[in-house]
Formats: sequence, C-alpha cells, structure tokens
Amino acid sequence: MKPIQRVLILLLVFYLLPAPMAATASSEKSIVRIGSDVTIEKGEKVHSVVAIGGQITVSGAVEKSVVAVGGSVVLTKTAVVKGDVVSLGGVIVMARDAEIKGGLTEINSSNLYGILTTALSDEWKGWSWIFAIISLSIFLVILVLALLIAALLPKPVLIVSEAIRENTFKVILCGILGLILIAPLAVLLTISVVGIALIPLEVIFVVCSVLFGFIAVGQFIGAGLLRLVKRSGSGIVRETFWGLVILWLIGWIPYVGWMVKAIALVIGLGATLVSRFGTHRGWACIPPE
Repeated sequence: MKPIQRVLILLLVFYLLPAPMAATASSEKSIVRIGSDVTIEKGEKVHSVVAIGGQITVSGAVEKSVVAVGGSVVLTKTAVVKGDVVSLGGVIVMARDAEIKGGLTEINSSNLYGILTTALSDEWKGWSWIFAIISLSIFLVILVLALLIAALLPKPVLIVSEAIRENTFKVILCGILGLILIAPLAVLLTISVVGIALIPLEVIFVVCSVLFGFIAVGQFIGAGLLRLVKRSGSGIVRETFWGLVILWLIGWIPYVGWMVKAIALVIGLGATLVSRFGTHRGWACIPPE
C-alpha cells in the first residue's frame, strides 16, 4: 500500500473514533488529542494515538498506529509501535533502539514536492483513485450548478449554444483571444492602484464566462446526442445533464481527454463573449426573445 493511501485511511479511521474510546479487540485505550501534546510513558500501553496540532512522544507501547497532524513524532529507545507511524507537517525522530513494525511516513514542506512528483509519475496508479474522487466531486458540484442555471436561465444558455452552432469560427477565435488577453490585462491592472482593486472582478468575470460557456457546450453536445438517439425536444435541463456527463467521461480518455475539455472551455468562453452572456444574437441581426 502506498504511503499516501495509508495516511488517508488512518486519518479516516481516527476521524471516526470518539476520543478517547476503548479498543474493540483489547482493553488498551486509544488516545485522540486536538491542540495539545501526547506522551506515552515507559511501561504504558495504548491501542493507538492521534494528535492534531501537537507532538507525540512515545516511550511505551502502541498496539496500532501513531498519527500526528501538524506535529512531530518522537520515538524514544523504549518505544514499541506495532503499526504505522505518520507525521503530516512535522518530522519523525526515532532512537536507534526503538521498535517499529509498520511503516514510517513523513510529509512536510521539505519533501512534499518530491512526494507529489513521485505520485504523479511512477506511483500514479496508487493515486488514481484519489484523483477520481476529486474529479467526481468537482463534476457533481458543476453538474448541480449547471442544471440550476439551465433551469433558471434557459434562454441565455440556448443563445450561447446557438452561437457555437451558427458562428463557430468567430467563437473559437474569440475564445483563443480571450485566453491570451487574460494575463496581459491583469498586468495592466496592476500598474495603477485602482486597477489592482479591479483584478478580483476580472477573475470573477473570467470564471463566470468559462463556467457559463462550458455549460452551454454541455447543452450543445447533449442536444446533439439526444437528436442522434431520436430523443430531441427532451428539454434543456436533460440536454445539459447528458452533455456534461459525456464531457466528464471523455475527460478520462488518456492523452485526448484533457485536450477535449480544453477545447470545450475555449469554445464556451468564446461563445459567451460573442453572445454577451447570452443576451445578443449579432449573427442573426435580431434581438433575443
């Protein structure tokens, strides 16, 4: 089992434990402390130890694991730990005669870059399930938000989607140009005091434009998919739902998925700018209904 998996599993187990509580298989207690240090004296025997924002010093015996979040772990020469020893944000100091039967995992500012680099290369398989959970969580948040926007603002979403279909070249061109201008505009705003105050507004504008455009791209894809299976006219909410699901699934295709999502973001941004957030049909020369 990879170190990061051990850390997450241990933290989950300790999070579910009341503090303190009796171990199910033995009479030793489990110690959970928040904001204070923990010391296991010589001759003392406990089931497991976790400290959040404090240091753990072990001179006795621990049947399971020792986990310090935001603190260090000190193992003296009489320490006996039968499980894993984990320190997040601290260091592990171990005497030569200390007896540790599990693994040692130390994650802090000095080795975090190396751990991430390794995880994203050689140990990618060990991290894939973590990224899957993160991706699914982000997708669900965007999906709920998208369905609300599609239900509350159907006409602007349809107009942005129409811009993608009717003015594809201009939409792509505006999307690329918009992305290119984001950084220079931020630099120009930093030149003046007033401009610095406007940078958060620029960030909000860009995020809203990209998100709204991405939702419209999802609706566009969903409508095409439902027409393909002869289910056209199912409603904008259903079209948006299936389009975003398709985009999320495509995103998991190796090498190609991220490019498809990037193209969708560029097209969505361009369509939002061209249609002025779904309030303008310049290509049709008529005002929106």
